[in-house]
Amino acid sequence: MKARSTCLLLVLAGCNRPGQPPLDAQPASDAAARANGEPTGTPITVRGVGKGAKARPRVKKAKLGPSGPIEARTTSPKVYLRNLESRRHGLEDRLRRKPNEVATLARLAGWHSEKASLDGDLRHAMEADRLLSKAIAETDSVALRTQRAKARSHLHRFAAARADLEAAVALAPEDPSATHALSWTLYQLGEREAARKLLAAPPHLGQRSYGEHARDGVLLFEQGRVEEADRRLRLAAGAYNDVQPIPMAWIDLQRGLLRLRTGRHEAARKFFRTAYDRLPQFYVAAEHLAETEALLGNHAEALALYDEVIRNTRLPEFMAARAGVLRDMGRAEDAAKAIQAADARWRKLVDAFGAAMATHAVSFWLEDLPRPEDARRWAEVNLKGRRDPSSLVLAARARAASRHSDAARTLLAEAEKSAIETDEFYTGMADAWHRLGETEKASAYLAKARELNPKTPDVE
Repeated sequence: MKARSTCLLLVLAGCNRPGQPPLDAQPASDAAARANGEPTGTPITVRGVGKGAKARPRVKKAKLGPSGPIEARTTSPKVYLRNLESRRHGLEDRLRRKPNEVATLARLAGWHSEKASLDGDLRHAMEADRLLSKAIAETDSVALRTQRAKARSHLHRFAAARADLEAAVALAPEDPSATHALSWTLYQLGEREAARKLLAAPPHLGQRSYGEHARDGVLLFEQGRVEEADRRLRLAAGAYNDVQPIPMAWIDLQRGLLRLRTGRHEAARKFFRTAYDRLPQFYVAAEHLAETEALLGNHAEALALYDEVIRNTRLPEFMAARAGVLRDMGRAEDAAKAIQAADARWRKLVDAFGAAMATHAVSFWLEDLPRPEDARRWAEVNLKGRRDPSSLVLAARARAASRHSDAARTLLAEAEKSAIETDEFYTGMADAWHRLGETEKASAYLAKARELNPKTPDVE
């Protein structure tokens, strides 16, 4: 299997790409929400950030967004980026004067989380964690705990995120946003039944925030209910009521991924292009547009986009994807150099960030530069803190590749119980069984994948 993982509906992934619907942490106030780049229509606290603050839902009634890409205007990229940097300077200046001011610590942490969503640099998530830990030491609250849980999920510190969210629920058990966020953390930890029970906690559909609609879309997609998932993402678009560009670009990105993962490449491209045009610096939109251009045979366009993304992020996942485009263009020597550069970069990143980078590094050492023992090592690191279905399958593939066959079969048996129905899950299962020499089982899973995505490649 040589198709690169598209990490669909990253709300569940918590990977180095923007994992959740961005900006779904609960802000401390309207001013803090804007400082965080968050929509003021999400649930907010009424007074301050103290322990006893009550949550009051201020969410638009659900309405259906457009059937195609979102046309609503948001802040222009030039103005957005200028304001982003200006906001950082202002917050840092204030923090120098008032180093323990909780609201400023939270707002600057929000800035770093937003920046991490924009460029994929995990150092921003680490700084957000540090700032929020300092704020919580001053004043504990639901808002701060939920915000720190988001930063920790971005770093794949799911057990720590769970502790924060359980504390948040204890502080305000009537607040559905913390309960809903906890459900997704439990999902990552492999406690799927507990997660499903908590998902019933949010209020009626019409009162849900844009982030909650988006998360519902994830569940529907994982159940193979693609059209319903797309409709829920349209509800997410209808529930959003701000001009910050990342959320609108994120929704179109996810709707593009639904189409990419069901073999509708031209339709996917339209959504990715709209997301990219809204904010070209939003790297995850740019790289998925590049991926789709490559699938459509537009290699020059794909190469230019990958060059742009790599300049902005230096992420080796995209160096490897660029190598694939170079091979398709007949530039085998350049492709080989790109793979070696990606390998060196991966080693630096996993040493620096560990589990937060493990998932995509494992895929690289399974597919782009086969090194089974490296793949298995980091798959096991990932599995220690995360047991969602995709992590189980990835580790099974790595175990099979490194000839730990019985251990691979154990994980496959666990993964089969997850009731996931996506092309990526099925192709992962097919690849694992293929590596174990079980060609009949591999073919059966590949057939399931092709029922959802007719363009699913063969396993190799």
